[in-house]
Amino acid sequence: MDTETTGRHPGIHELLEIGVVITRGDNLALIDSFEVKIKPAHLELAEPEALAINHWSEEAWKDALPHAEAVRLFCEKVRGATPVGWNVAFDRAFLEPAMNRLGIVLDDYSLDYTWRDIKMDFIRWVYLTKQEDKFGPRFSLGSAMREFGISTEDHHHALPDAMATWQMAQRLEEEFKKIM
Repeated sequence: MDTETTGRHPGIHELLEIGVVITRGDNLALIDSFEVKIKPAHLELAEPEALAINHWSEEAWKDALPHAEAVRLFCEKVRGATPVGWNVAFDRAFLEPAMNRLGIVLDDYSLDYTWRDIKMDFIRWVYLTKQEDKFGPRFSLGSAMREFGISTEDHHHALPDAMATWQMAQRLEEEFKKIM
């Protein structure tokens, strides 16, 4: 999964997009995917660079859902899942409070409390292959995508980044099999 936001601060900024790739837990086979654009309620608080990075425009967001509807849709779609993402603590810092403001807790949708971070798997691979100087200290999704030949087209849109994270998870599983 991936989110795009109006800025970096969960207490101030808002969700703009949620993208989700639903896979099997045992083999990461693709089951479904979806994305939802969210109408920001307080655009005046947005960081201009965040809006630029996320390609925000009135036209692109004209059919966006209200916040509450988008969050409920996300919860329904991922019912029973273990959320997985790249730097997933950032996504969780926006999503879980958004759920809580609507009176939703993770248990309501049988969501696992242990969200998996593919970035941590990548960092482990980097250290095991002794490539810290090449990728550190940021260990960005973009640099990981380039390393494994994963397309960076539409980077900073939620669904393409969620798809890239899913592809990274698959590639890292293959890489770990080679070195373990």
